[in-house]
Amino acid sequence: MKACLATLRLKDTEAIDWKKGLVSYLKRSYGSAQWSQFYNDKLAGELNHLRSNANGELALEALLEQNFIYYAFLEQLHLRVGNNSPQLRLHFTWYEAEYDTALKAQKYSQYNVVLEKSCILYNIGALFTELASDKVNKDYKVSLNYLLNAVACFEYLSENFLNSPSLDLRADNTKFLAELCHAQAQELFLLKLINGPDPTKQASLVSKLAYAAASLYETCHDYFDNEDEEVRDYGDVKWRPLITCKMFFFKALTAYYYGVCLENQNKYGESLAFLKLASDYLGSSLPYKSCLKEFIDFPGFREVLEDKRRQVTKDNDFIYHDTIPQSVQLEVVKPMDAVKSTSFPRQLEPYVDMVAEKCDTLYQGIVPIEIYEKESIYSEEKARFLRNEIDVAESANWEYASFMEFTNLPKYIHDLEIRYKTGFTSDSNNPQVEMMRNQLASWSRTIQDSKFNDVDEQMKNINEIRQKIMNILSTIPPEQRENTVKLKSTLLEASESDDKLFSLVKPFITELNLLKSNDLLWGTWNEFEKGNSDQPSLLDIDDTKTEIILSKLAKIKQLSEDLKLLKEERGRSLSELKEESNNDDITKKILVNKSFTDSELKHMFEVELEKFKPFSARVEATIFKQSATISEVKAELDEISKLSGFGGASGEEKLRTEERQKFFGKLQETATNFTIFCSDLPKGLAFYDSLLKISKGLASSMASQPVVQPLTGSATSSNMEPQQLNLEAQFRNLNLSPSSPAPPIIPPRTYANGFVLPTVETTPVFGNSSSLAPPVPPKEFGPRRSIQQEFEKEERELQQNPTSFYNRPSVFDENLYSKFSG
Repeated sequence: MKACLATLRLKDTEAIDWKKGLVSYLKRSYGSAQWSQFYNDKLAGELNHLRSNANGELALEALLEQNFIYYAFLEQLHLRVGNNSPQLRLHFTWYEAEYDTALKAQKYSQYNVVLEKSCILYNIGALFTELASDKVNKDYKVSLNYLLNAVACFEYLSENFLNSPSLDLRADNTKFLAELCHAQAQELFLLKLINGPDPTKQASLVSKLAYAAASLYETCHDYFDNEDEEVRDYGDVKWRPLITCKMFFFKALTAYYYGVCLENQNKYGESLAFLKLASDYLGSSLPYKSCLKEFIDFPGFREVLEDKRRQVTKDNDFIYHDTIPQSVQLEVVKPMDAVKSTSFPRQLEPYVDMVAEKCDTLYQGIVPIEIYEKESIYSEEKARFLRNEIDVAESANWEYASFMEFTNLPKYIHDLEIRYKTGFTSDSNNPQVEMMRNQLASWSRTIQDSKFNDVDEQMKNINEIRQKIMNILSTIPPEQRENTVKLKSTLLEASESDDKLFSLVKPFITELNLLKSNDLLWGTWNEFEKGNSDQPSLLDIDDTKTEIILSKLAKIKQLSEDLKLLKEERGRSLSELKEESNNDDITKKILVNKSFTDSELKHMFEVELEKFKPFSARVEATIFKQSATISEVKAELDEISKLSGFGGASGEEKLRTEERQKFFGKLQETATNFTIFCSDLPKGLAFYDSLLKISKGLASSMASQPVVQPLTGSATSSNMEPQQLNLEAQFRNLNLSPSSPAPPIIPPRTYANGFVLPTVETTPVFGNSSSLAPPVPPKEFGPRRSIQQEFEKEERELQQNPTSFYNRPSVFDENLYSKFSG
């Protein structure tokens, strides 16, 4: 037996210009100035050429490949445009396959890219059948694979492209074509066995395969009984007799080989019944044999069938005497569908991967807004992850910087090495004392260079400005009583704020004078160092520990270098994370999975974020190692402190150290408060200047205007004089002008409750790391506060920052001074 396969005809089309369609779409989307940034003329021309090749006259294998590649381009485009493909304004025109001369000129046109996809997919399936027919006489296996691929194509068409205007693409017809290809594939598998050495040895298997083929052909035969005339008459006129003949013939094969199987089981009566049934089915196929007589030897099969029947009858009559059933049915045979197709998306995957990069470039300007929305959700998730990592890394960097600043570790190690190598242990070479001395010199220079270091002079200047304002206000006539009261009230509040500000430095006038004079400062400081020269060196008393201390210093130096390297590694990891985040693009993945639900999309985003976890793990590893290293450094410094023997100092030396520490702390508090004073005082002076200017303006306006209406809350802008409007504007804007030079950054208010003044000990103890803990992040804003809570908040601000009064833009708000209205 030879295989006779029904082949399909290809659909023809009219030419289109992809360049024109893409340019038109991009111009409407981005405008005439920007569209060219998203257009690639070379790839658009390649797409045009690819479509021509896919509908050209190439060899079958090359033609199939061109169609697959072109379909992959269409698939990527459809993911992006979706139902908006008419915006491309491309007129896709396709003709019906020429199975019937009446359909030769039948064509359909749409602006929808779905029509283009479905027609190309149909041609891919038709090409598979042509290739199967071309290879069937050379290799059944290759031909079988082509047919199975065609099955997948037509099944995909029937399930995903509905309501097509073309007869070729109707779901009923594509489903029929899938069944026809499936039946032919099963037939090839069966013929491989039948044409083998001795198929009767596998009679049971052959009968099952033959019955599966007969059932598939019967399904195709039933298709021609469809009530829809167009569907019933679809296809080549040769298909109906071909399918009918094969249906009966494979039923005859089923009955024959099942009868042989029963004979082998010594069931001669049933065997004869099935051999008779096979003869009946063979007789039913003969009227249609004209289309298959070149491929199937009907007389030869009839002769084999009759010989087997005569042999079994003879054996039964003379030996077994089995009863012959009156009728038997093929349903007792279990059909075996031995072929399975690969889904079309799986077939398409290699071609999609092949064109992915080109599609990303060619269609870069074609992204639906819903994809942008979903991508923005992912970008926010990615940004939140990145912000968390940055915060963690910055906290670790802050901890490192605080530790290094607090200990001044490099200089501290250097000084200790010199100290223990030389054996000189006086306070003049003590690293801790040296650090305190340097800090005092820095504070002294800061105070000496400040133009506000004379507190009494600053207070005198402010009092003079107040007096000038009061003198001017005393000349303003009673008609302006309301404005005068406002100015005086503001002046009173400013005075109270000044008192709080000056209270920061008044208790430290003596210390300020000390810091302003180098002679007084260092004379007082040197009093704490007297008597040290007569004391013996502690290293001279016990120098057996010197080598141990120096070895520990070497270890601390190495640990300090490790801390620096950990910080650099953390910075590199964070930079790589930022770069990877910036280069990350999942637009294509969202396009492919655009039908995902919100929960599925969220899960996909979580999976995508997993690729950043290695960078996060590297950052966390440096933080863990840093904490352990800092703790190790503290422990080593504590050991050095114990080995150095400072704990055995005399009572007189301890007393002098405590007094020096107390003196240093007092000067530190003075410097801190003076820094706040210098930062806030210029704002107060600027405020007084503004108040003086307003007072002068009010007085001059009164001198030029004989009668001026008071500024009451009921006055409207329509009856205000220009001078009054200008004055009201000055009232509303009386604060530090945004255009004025920005004052220095105000440090934390050291006079707030709970502030602990930092201290420097002569014998450091590094076991406690609480001072190096990162700051607690601020809590989120809660519900709107009540008026009483707002008032208490303002009072706390005034206590912590006396000059916050000057920053209130509502100092001259009408509502605040309604109690003074007449």
